Amino acid sequence: MTYEQIKNLKITEVIKTTDYLDLAKEALGIVKDATAVDKTLSTLIGSALEDLARVDIDVIGHLNDDLLKTTVMLYVKGQYGDTDINKRNEYMKRYISNLRSMQRSQEYLKKEGV
Repeated sequence: MTYEQIKNLKITEVIKTTDYLDLAKEALGIVKDATAVDKTLSTLIGSALEDLARVDIDVIGHLNDDLLKTTVMLYVKGQYGDTDINKRNEYMKRYISNLRSMQRSQEYLKKEGV
């Protein structure tokens, strides 16, 4: 899939065309074939991607980037994961730290006109 094709996709389509849902299940210890929480996890993945895009991170251009994937998984774990609130807070702190690191890097920022 080309960048132009990906750029025109909606977040829900992006989730369907990437391995983010499988990664989220793996990060949470959910078997890949289980589908009961797919909608919830897809919503959280979409929320993370939209949050990153909101602060001018070029999400579409970095969909296969490990830092972006890790950052999204931290968000998912912080919102859905552990029942220990301290661990969830730590995941969210790490998410925000990664988000800020990407914001400071020209490589991850949206380019003009994109």
